[in-house]
Amino acid sequence: MFFNMPKILVVSGEPSGDVFAGGLISSLKKIDKNLYFYAMGGKNCADAGAELIADIKELSVMGFTEVFFKLKTIKKVLNSVLGWIESNKPDAVILVDFPSFNFKIAKFAYKLNIPAVYFIPPKIWASRYGRINFIKKYIKFVITIFPFEQDIYKKEGVESYYFGNPLYVINKVKPAEEKIKIELAGKYPVISFLPGSRKTELRYHSKRIIGSILLIKAAYKDAFFIFPFRKEIDFSYFKSALKDNNIPTEWYAFTDSMSLALSSSALIVAASGTASLEACFYGKPVIIVYYLNYLTYILAKILVKIKYAGLINILANDLIVPELIESEFTPQNVFKEADKFLKNEGYRKSVLSKISAVISMLDAGVNPFDAAAGVIYDKILKNV
Repeated sequence: MFFNMPKILVVSGEPSGDVFAGGLISSLKKIDKNLYFYAMGGKNCADAGAELIADIKELSVMGFTEVFFKLKTIKKVLNSVLGWIESNKPDAVILVDFPSFNFKIAKFAYKLNIPAVYFIPPKIWASRYGRINFIKKYIKFVITIFPFEQDIYKKEGVESYYFGNPLYVINKVKPAEEKIKIELAGKYPVISFLPGSRKTELRYHSKRIIGSILLIKAAYKDAFFIFPFRKEIDFSYFKSALKDNNIPTEWYAFTDSMSLALSSSALIVAASGTASLEACFYGKPVIIVYYLNYLTYILAKILVKIKYAGLINILANDLIVPELIESEFTPQNVFKEADKFLKNEGYRKSVLSKISAVISMLDAGVNPFDAAAGVIYDKILKNV
């Protein structure tokens, strides 16, 4: 049935990448309904119409030492994907983030004369700049999601494009009348916590978030907490941690709607990463938190060459929202920053103004998924 259809393999490695990959697949299908997609991905790729050849559920790890303990699983999935490529010879490979894994895919595709495109290429500006040499050799072109990245790649002679950040499309806040499907009347402050999506993140962050909740609730008796987790994320550990620490169920709610949770909140506490930038689209103050395995943290300090952890601060080149990283991520510090936002209206407005200015930089005036799909189709798939 599909013998005459161009075959495209899309490879992502974690929930945020799966969201972006799913959006790109949907846009490519709008251009040409005869394209057939296979993916290493999750729910978003599958919902967009891709046939999954590997599921990302077991691959989401967050640091150098965590990767070490997952090497056997990672190698098994990698060999499976490489075997699939050799047997099926797709017409193109689209790589989405997840560089250590995707570099091996790119090199293998190159040997088979299969063109590889990188959508959300490695953050060489943050660490391991030398990876640019690999990209020059093995990648046809890159599509970046931050405005300054395109200039870096162009300066190095890499064909690159920037069409805005996909989060700008994903997080268009829904109409005001659409409210979270829980009763919030009389609740203040409503605070959303985004603990992360990886199992290791949830394990490291749970205790600190629960401690923060207890301090906030002691000072604000009507406080209510929302935990938005996308459907594909296993948050059972976090749910059990709340129960084990005797946190009353009437204090909080879970939801799979990120937009409804964040738009209903007075404050957002987000794990550093894509989610922390996503949170900034909702016109609410944000506190960025993160805790790493100690060895991972030490290695990161050596390898990472940027001043800030949060993407919003990196884009601003300034500490416009608080960052509580490693030893600074304590319940006491979370409460201190939250209390400041909730009590100091001038401070709150000042931070929101700075967030808004940075977010506006991410709008290139086009749909980034559609524009990225257009250039991939025209340069790679049109004549397949």
